[in-house]
Amino acid sequence: MERARELIKPYLGRDGVVGIYLVGSATRPHADEQSDLDIEVIVEDDVYARTPDEERQTFVFKETSEGEPKVVDYEFYLIPWSDFVGLGASTHDLFHYPYQHAIVLHDPENRITPIIERHAALSNETRQERMTVHYLDFLYRLGRARKTEARGGHRLNLSLLHADAVRSLVKLLFLVAGSWPATAHWSEQELQLLGVPGDLIEGAARLGPDSEPDDVRMLVEEVRTFMEEHGVTIHHEHDAIQPWLFFTREGKDAFERWGAR
Repeated sequence: MERARELIKPYLGRDGVVGIYLVGSATRPHADEQSDLDIEVIVEDDVYARTPDEERQTFVFKETSEGEPKVVDYEFYLIPWSDFVGLGASTHDLFHYPYQHAIVLHDPENRITPIIERHAALSNETRQERMTVHYLDFLYRLGRARKTEARGGHRLNLSLLHADAVRSLVKLLFLVAGSWPATAHWSEQELQLLGVPGDLIEGAARLGPDSEPDDVRMLVEEVRTFMEEHGVTIHHEHDAIQPWLFFTREGKDAFERWGAR
């Protein structure tokens, strides 16, 4: 973090800078040599409006040998205050998960810290609603995959259905564990940090067009056991949650917000 604090010094005296924080893999235990420093700078709206495009996002690359691909060392990303505040209403995990681990580097008037905490918060209402949607979506994708297999098993269709099933399952696992779902490229590491059993993670990773029916059934049972262990019982309420999703305005809106797209 000391390096990040050194890098932000040129921004500290700039007009309209509200606060600065660090997000991304550099804030997590699994950061590696590929990880860059993602530094976001919140500025007043009028300052952002008159900032040239080339200064709104700045990339600095690591030194590499000739012919090697470029690797970002650090980046500064300017965000106008109104956009920053408005992220809380987003249904994209990208605008919530990173704030769970954000490190505030500069907040002289304590303006960005409360907003970061708000973005990171996962309400019980949202958690329950999303677990219901993702649980049903996971099962529906598997059901459609079985039907597709029975119709001849077109490979692309099966791959897409299983990919959606995995996506819904992974989101469900995060939510059961009490977290916003992570970005896809860090999902396995973050699930491990949350204490999700390795066998369950491995089962999700193996799910695909070549999965044996017995393995799929076992995975579903492992998911239900994991839910039980965390006090989640929606799988016992299938006869109630299915009509809720399909026939109520509340359920339809929930699927529109959170269902696989």
